[in-house]
Amino acid sequence: MLTGLLFMSTQSHADCQVNTNGSYSIGSISSIALMDTGVASNQFNAGLSCTGFSLAALNMTYLKYKVSQIPESYKNTITGEQLYVSYLDTNNNPITINQEVDLSSFTILNFFSGPNNSLPFYVRINAGQAVSPGTYKSEVPYKVRWYYSVPALAVAGLGIYFESFGFFRGILGLGLNWGTGEDVVTNLSIEVLPDCRISTNNVNFGTAAFANAFEPVQTSMGIRCSVRTPYHVSLNNGLYPRNGNQRAMKSVIGNNYLNYEIYKNSTTERWGSSGTERWSSLNATTNAGIHDARTQQGYAFTAKILDNNSANLPSGTYKDTLTVQIEF
Repeated sequence: MLTGLLFMSTQSHADCQVNTNGSYSIGSISSIALMDTGVASNQFNAGLSCTGFSLAALNMTYLKYKVSQIPESYKNTITGEQLYVSYLDTNNNPITINQEVDLSSFTILNFFSGPNNSLPFYVRINAGQAVSPGTYKSEVPYKVRWYYSVPALAVAGLGIYFESFGFFRGILGLGLNWGTGEDVVTNLSIEVLPDCRISTNNVNFGTAAFANAFEPVQTSMGIRCSVRTPYHVSLNNGLYPRNGNQRAMKSVIGNNYLNYEIYKNSTTERWGSSGTERWSSLNATTNAGIHDARTQQGYAFTAKILDNNSANLPSGTYKDTLTVQIEF
């Protein structure tokens, strides 16, 4: 009879450190998205990172934090505008100033799933804040003290641990001492990006027996962009430009073309993609120059089938697609 023992173990390895970088960007958000929906949950580095981290069976990971200061407002130093935010910890609980919060666990969940293997906190930005694009910097630093003991090379509670200053795990669960912890002081920032929303409709000329029998179509599009952000609106020449920049619709069957043009308002001033053919938001048909992220500028235009089309164009459906471009 042969007998034997096969021992199997699971190991974890980590390298932990507090963030000594003096500044950190929480991320960027579209100014229109900020106005319309806000930010429900965006990760940022809470100040403690562990790389190569994997919890081993029966290894307790001790984690505790105490936030002594966290910025409630961010300021655009150029315009003076402010952005207001709130915060959640890694368990999606609101952060309370000067309250020690114990995150310790036997779980196999990796705590350090945030940016650069950090333990993530979350920022929440309420909708309805209309601010200019730009960099918004925290008006006070984010200050947190971390207490931790993370398995470096350990099996069933025995081994080597990465620990904050003065931490002592005790013996058999007795004599646990969190020590003095390690402080993180970081200046945070948020980038607000320029953006727009475009509302437009398809143009349908209807049906006619001859090209010169189509009536012009008058319609409009609406555009709203970031606070304090004037812009120009351009229309390209479509998919089938003829002889340079002449717009044309192409027959669905065959290669036949129907020339047409787009004019600003009810004039004969072409709406194009360069120079004075672009349309400034300062001269919009309605709400000109109102750049508040809420108000939509209206651009009335006339679409017209030109008189220079052949009288012998085959019957059928003709189509084209134009691209609207916003330039800040």
